[in-house]
Amino acid sequence: MRTFVYIVCPGVERYSFSAYHPLRPERVTLSQELAQMLGVLHEEDIVQASPAAPELVAQVHSPRYVQVVQALSEGKHVPGYHEFGFASGDNPPFRGMFEASLAVVGASVAAAQAVMDGVEVAVNLAGGLHHARREEAAGFCIFNDPAVAIHVLKQKYRRIVYLDIDVHHGDGVQWLYYRDPQVLTISIHESGRFLFPGTGHPDEIGAGEGRGTSANIALGRYADDEIWWWAFQQVVPALFRWFQPEVVVLQMGADPHYTDPLAHVSLTTQGWLRAVQWVVEQGLPIVATGGGGYSLPAVTRMWTMALATLKGVPVPNQIPPQFALYDEVQTLRDSTPPALPERMVETSRQFTEQAVSELKQYLRPYVEWGDTFAKDGQVGS
Repeated sequence: MRTFVYIVCPGVERYSFSAYHPLRPERVTLSQELAQMLGVLHEEDIVQASPAAPELVAQVHSPRYVQVVQALSEGKHVPGYHEFGFASGDNPPFRGMFEASLAVVGASVAAAQAVMDGVEVAVNLAGGLHHARREEAAGFCIFNDPAVAIHVLKQKYRRIVYLDIDVHHGDGVQWLYYRDPQVLTISIHESGRFLFPGTGHPDEIGAGEGRGTSANIALGRYADDEIWWWAFQQVVPALFRWFQPEVVVLQMGADPHYTDPLAHVSLTTQGWLRAVQWVVEQGLPIVATGGGGYSLPAVTRMWTMALATLKGVPVPNQIPPQFALYDEVQTLRDSTPPALPERMVETSRQFTEQAVSELKQYLRPYVEWGDTFAKDGQVGS
């Protein structure tokens, strides 16, 4: 079992745009409850954090943007507020969003600090708000807590990997560190040709001194466990060998699951978990966050399994009958993979193979691919 802390911060439960918004705070509370029911999470694992200081957030986002968020949170009129990403239904301003957002960031900052102090794994399931940019809210994300955690980690570490397994491209983190050679961003996601935010293409490889330190594994729609894991294995291990990271920030979006209503990737809970297990096997310190995930039965099971894997403890497959979602799901693992027409799977396979090949070509001047470059012709090879 690894040294492990689970970070909570009062106020994160108030990060809620509306009762009808897809991002529901009970994703976190239900996951925590299930993990406690199954003996994965104990009271002694839980550490309480304080909200992040606005001054710290303003070192990643612009001071002007932080002031805009605070003003909108207080119900004030901000001329041109739509330019900051708050005009869409994705990110409607709500009272108290400034304090709730600082609480989310505070938990990720505390996780980063715990790892810097010697803890092997620190988790903030309420975090992973990876779409927010320097001066723009996007995709349900107001402040970019993984980016702020990376900013803190740079005080100690020279080589940081940000690995994003959310179904959506981790665009905000990528753009914030696009020119930074100390941070390698890797995102495996449904291609931006089909899904928000429309980015994360193979040719996005960084700029300036950071050229070569951004990698995007763009998947075809309906990618299943086999296709997803093949693409991961083709790219991620080679990038870790090349970059030699000292710490990993792992964004664990649970929306690649086949029941998720906002995407088209078709993973099972156990298929997705393979990436978490692989990261653990690298033996590096890990700051882990949550992320997307809009099917409550899927996200609660995936995050419970992830917590067990990160902590290094066994977990039973059977869900207790007293769990709130027991009528919908009884096991952590999916017993029956989704039934997809072979034509759809083959189209996804071909798209993914082409995207992986393109990514390797773009990064070939910087990365030694070794045997994987010769073997990337076919899923399952």
